[in-house]
Amino acid sequence: MSVTLTSGSRRSDRRRDRRISAPMTVVIGNAPYAIGDWSLGGVRVLEYSGALEPGDRTPMRVFVPTAGPGALFRTEGEIRRKDNGDGSVGVAFDGLDSVAFATLNRYFCERLLRGTA
Repeated sequence: MSVTLTSGSRRSDRRRDRRISAPMTVVIGNAPYAIGDWSLGGVRVLEYSGALEPGDRTPMRVFVPTAGPGALFRTEGEIRRKDNGDGSVGVAFDGLDSVAFATLNRYFCERLLRGTA
């Protein structure tokens, strides 16, 4: 279900996976964006200025600042929500490979253990 939201409304009650606010960066097209929060299922991209709308699919590059040199992976995403109030978009990962999933899971666990999730 694709949804466009206005300022002040969030659909957090429908989330499958726990979300955390540990920093990451996503590149859509050639533009880097900060991620507000994320889970193993997707990300909330902050201050999105592109033309994608709910239902659109896009290739993405995700930089995960894990301990050490960090990690970069490519994946596909589907725009699920667009908040016209704050300019954020909700993007669901589609087809994460096992290495990308393991990278996100490791980072998630690192942040939980540090108490910074």
